[in-house]
Amino acid sequence: MELSVLGPAGTFTDLAAKTYINKQIGQEITIDYFNSFDAVFNSVTDDNLGLLPLENQLDGFVLATLEKLKQHPISILDEIEVAVNFGMVAQAAKKSDIKRLFVQFKTEGQCTRLINRFKDVEIVTTSSNIQSLNKAVNGNFGDAAIVPETEVNQSGLSYKVHNVGDQKDNHTRFIVFNRLKPQVIQLTTQFKASLYITPPDDGPGTLYNILGYFVKYGLNLISLISEPTKEKIGVYSFYIEVSGQPEQQADLLTVITELAEKSSVHFLGFYAFNRKEREL
Repeated sequence: MELSVLGPAGTFTDLAAKTYINKQIGQEITIDYFNSFDAVFNSVTDDNLGLLPLENQLDGFVLATLEKLKQHPISILDEIEVAVNFGMVAQAAKKSDIKRLFVQFKTEGQCTRLINRFKDVEIVTTSSNIQSLNKAVNGNFGDAAIVPETEVNQSGLSYKVHNVGDQKDNHTRFIVFNRLKPQVIQLTTQFKASLYITPPDDGPGTLYNILGYFVKYGLNLISLISEPTKEKIGVYSFYIEVSGQPEQQADLLTVITELAEKSSVHFLGFYAFNRKEREL
């Protein structure tokens, strides 16, 4: 079995993939790296899996992943949460030598305090943290990069700054998925489920009425994100995550059936609710 992820190796996505594989006792899973969200989704089949970042604690949901979830018939199987810490490396002797800073598109929103201190430095957005690292290592004097903390001492660059993230306690949530039809699963703990709901039109009480279905069956709302349908301004789809007890999976299927009478519903599957309590 293959697990498709955003490459290259060494990223937080790579760490999440290895964490997931370590949980799958007795299964042989290899990691296949791709350079775009589209490529990851297109490689996923009934048998092969995909893994992508869904939400960061500081920077919020990954819109590129949400957009693909809305478009593709997939089933979320699991979620993996990894700690995210950053450092900075540079071809420089001191901070004032830095003229260009490479930073991954989601990392930028998690290291704003550091970035805002570079008033006259060119900020270059990249597609991955390892790409940022490679550009700094292979670039010119004055090039710098924000990279995973684990890569700082491995970079070979002499100028290093540790722990440059905006917050010490920072995590990213990843989802694992395939193309099988979502189905009820056997659990001993709470379930989590994701779905997209697109009402036929906008009007007073539209969202209120949608949420009423979940209240009716005692399902707990965890996340709610509105996204434009792109058909016209002011028309939105809603990405929703809910949780409940194992026996309430049937209740959610009833909610989906009732909602589908008036709205378009794209169900993305049941999976275990891996709630973690952290010490702050």
